[in-house]
Amino acid sequence: MFKRIILLALIVVGSIWIWVDVIGNDDSESTDRNSVAEAIEDDLEEIEPPEEDEDEEDEEVEPPEEVETFSEDLSEKFFYNQLDEEGQVIYHELRNGLLRSDEQMQLDTDNANNVHEIFRFVMFDNPEIFWVSGTASATVSRWSDGSAYTVFEPEYVHTGEAKEAMQAEIDEAVEAFLASVEPGLSEYELVRVVYEYIISTTEYNLESTDNQNIYSVFANRESVCAGFSKAAQLLLSRLGIFATYVVGDAYVPGVSSEPIPHAWNLVRVNDEYYFLDVTWGSPVFQEGSGLAHRIDVLYDYLLLNEEMLFRTHMLADGIELPPVTSLQHNFFVMNDMFYEAHDPAQVLESMNASILNGDDWVSLKFATPELFQSMRPIILEELAPEAARNLAYWYGLDSVQYFIREKENLNKITLYWIYE
Repeated sequence: MFKRIILLALIVVGSIWIWVDVIGNDDSESTDRNSVAEAIEDDLEEIEPPEEDEDEEDEEVEPPEEVETFSEDLSEKFFYNQLDEEGQVIYHELRNGLLRSDEQMQLDTDNANNVHEIFRFVMFDNPEIFWVSGTASATVSRWSDGSAYTVFEPEYVHTGEAKEAMQAEIDEAVEAFLASVEPGLSEYELVRVVYEYIISTTEYNLESTDNQNIYSVFANRESVCAGFSKAAQLLLSRLGIFATYVVGDAYVPGVSSEPIPHAWNLVRVNDEYYFLDVTWGSPVFQEGSGLAHRIDVLYDYLLLNEEMLFRTHMLADGIELPPVTSLQHNFFVMNDMFYEAHDPAQVLESMNASILNGDDWVSLKFATPELFQSMRPIILEELAPEAARNLAYWYGLDSVQYFIREKENLNKITLYWIYE
């Protein structure tokens, strides 16, 4: 007899759990394709064709209903390109079915586990599919001749008119943003614009509804890492910037001691790969420091390399990415806040320049932990007090306040100036 395998998968913040239940079914019926064919032939032999009526017009036959397919170019879909030819066929079928909101999809494979993995890849590559949850079932049925197929049944969280209304809200927000982007921006500037837009318009809220999809960002304006990252992926793709969705675990230094499920992005700027974590750019991650009200956007996670990111982030099993080694377009490098040598004079010059410009803050980011440790006491004990005295003199103040925020995991010190 045969066994029916049922697998359930759940994606939360990009992670997947699979429960496998193998049910023996000794009483179930097995279908023999040969016997079915023979029965059909026997029936056909017994049926007499009707007599032709020359005066009767031919009866009009309805053509078979066409199944809608979608022909979008998938060459920039990161996870699609990791699949072999057979996997890409299944990917197409799953993606088309999800776009049509099919309740069931019959796939020519007996590997339900592989179907779940490809489904996960479809969801990673296509943030616009907001109406599908991460829950789905795959049932493998096997014929007596050994061939098999898998019936895949996704869970839809939004359907019909409600889904169409939500799509209209998303489209309106996306088009408004795209229309606001100045023409002629560099790829770095486009990434920064998207980063700042999502952070400044979206509140980080663990209790937000639809927080695993883009609707939470573009309509509800509150989300968690899944919504933040998928929204960034969609906007960057619309601007012609390669971006994909990445999942794993992360911990916030000083906040969480154990890694928790997390999502972020891999992007490509001028043919170099970088990591982008829009979620951690939210000022909510400064709460408790007394500085959250002074900050709109944190730039710590705007275009990092793997050496910096993987101090706090870990990729999920099965996720393979290209090397991410460049810092050329890192925010601090692009804004002359990155230091590769022990140079107190240069650091003081940066502090003074930020004060003369009236900047609220200046960050000092160092290339290595060793350089950070060597410069740290000099900054805290000598350079910061000297810069503060300059601030008092230049702005005619009797006393000066400033705040210092250290992030050892990022080799960074930030000084916040008070001008009153």
